[in-house]
Amino acid sequence: MKRLGILITLVWAVIACSEETGLRSSDDHLERLAVEAVLTDKGDRPQRVYLSTTVPYFEETTKVSSVSGALVTINDGKEETKFSEIAPGSGIYEAPVGFHGEQGGNYHLKIQTTGGEIYEADAMMPKSGFRIDEVDYAFAGNKTMGLDSLWTLAIWGRDMETTDYYYVTAGVNGNFYPFDLSVVTDDIYFNGNDINGFPLATLTQYSQFKELYGDCCKYLESGDILTLEAMTLSKEYFDYLMAVTLNGAMAAIPLFSPQPANCPTNIRGGDGSGTGFFAACPVISASVTVDDPLRPYYRKALPIF
Repeated sequence: MKRLGILITLVWAVIACSEETGLRSSDDHLERLAVEAVLTDKGDRPQRVYLSTTVPYFEETTKVSSVSGALVTINDGKEETKFSEIAPGSGIYEAPVGFHGEQGGNYHLKIQTTGGEIYEADAMMPKSGFRIDEVDYAFAGNKTMGLDSLWTLAIWGRDMETTDYYYVTAGVNGNFYPFDLSVVTDDIYFNGNDINGFPLATLTQYSQFKELYGDCCKYLESGDILTLEAMTLSKEYFDYLMAVTLNGAMAAIPLFSPQPANCPTNIRGGDGSGTGFFAACPVISASVTVDDPLRPYYRKALPIF
């Protein structure tokens, strides 16, 4: 029986390792167009499309290769709006001032590169799934777990009865957290309910983070303005952001999968060589001015932990 057990183990090992991995070397990289485009319903902020190319997985660089000189437009079914590159070589394309999307609207993105390749994507802007009436902050600790200081941002409002998905971020004096310090979530814990003091975001004010990300991670002082912002996402965009979050981590699905080449995408064309996502998202936000950085929540309602 012992020998049989060893034999079964060996056979299983052979089967488990028989799948072709299809690994590519850094010299065999298939360069793809990477698109980052989020249209919001805010007419007072720039609407931008970011174009770059992918790099090999094992490439030891953080430099992004921008795609310049492309023709970028968004059509809302009535008229076509051209996005202009903000500076030669930047790969950042911006709409005319005041242009924005509307909840319930359908939008078509078209990109034509200097090489003549055409990429397209479609997005519908969902209705906002959340209402924020008020936001407040609370001091949560000092020199805890190596942090300089820790605060939470709580909200009062209501989540709509539909199942919704959100990208939640926080800002200090208009400087917002980057993607890796923000939250992508659904409304499973408060779907269709009033929210009274739910701590939706954490402010991790860490000195090394400030060096990396700037004043969004500064130590809070009296007079600072804190803003909590939530974008309502389509289910497809939610799945994309979750895939981006998980890729490259031990929790990646499938395990050890490379980032972000196997993430879902709605970018079509270019002989299937496009990646990234085009999304249309409504934005809600609320702000509070810091009076005493070390105070707890005000006594309107007890926070829910």
